[in-house]
Amino acid sequence: MTIDEFERCLSLLLALARSRGLKEVAAGPRDYYWTVVGPEWVEMTKEPKLAVGSLDDDVSELGKLLEEPGRASSIDFDRAAALLRLISNDLAS
Repeated sequence: MTIDEFERCLSLLLALARSRGLKEVAAGPRDYYWTVVGPEWVEMTKEPKLAVGSLDDDVSELGKLLEEPGRASSIDFDRAAALLRLISNDLAS
């Protein structure tokens, strides 16, 4: 899948969330979540070490990208992935 194709998929998925009444991505009472960092998330030969992420921090840091697009980094993909999972959970419940 190309980046352009992936971008179109994300756009379609966000449109679906909007059509189901989701107007914002908000953690609400949920903040902390488990995550597997680094390359361990695809290493299936050993048990991964869990780390803790924060949805509130993810929202805050991604918001800063809107003000300073040049500060984007690879970790912002992890932050965006956490928010996509939050949207998925909200739509599934």
